[in-house]
Amino acid sequence: MGPAVPAAANLLNMADIEDPSADIICKCFQVNEATIRGAIKSGDLTSVESVTRACEAGGGCHSCHILIQLFIDQHQERKKGPAPEPGGRDRKIGFFSRLFGGRSKR
Repeated sequence: MGPAVPAAANLLNMADIEDPSADIICKCFQVNEATIRGAIKSGDLTSVESVTRACEAGGGCHSCHILIQLFIDQHQERKKGPAPEPGGRDRKIGFFSRLFGGRSKR
């Protein structure tokens, strides 16, 4: 088994993320979305297992694993930054566009 991840209380200031109106994601351990997202962000966690070690979410029946993975994926996408827009500067200019200035006649 890999190195132990500190408990969520060590990774997070639990008072900052406790929100009674937040949706409970892990029913087995009563872990809400804010706690899971906070653990992922503060520990830069990349697997469901590491989230489980950090805050116990996903350690019971495993029915919340798909949502935990979604939160991990969303965090990773935010770290990458926005994707280039289609037709942006990364678009190659074709031969005819160079010759005719990009105008097309219809």
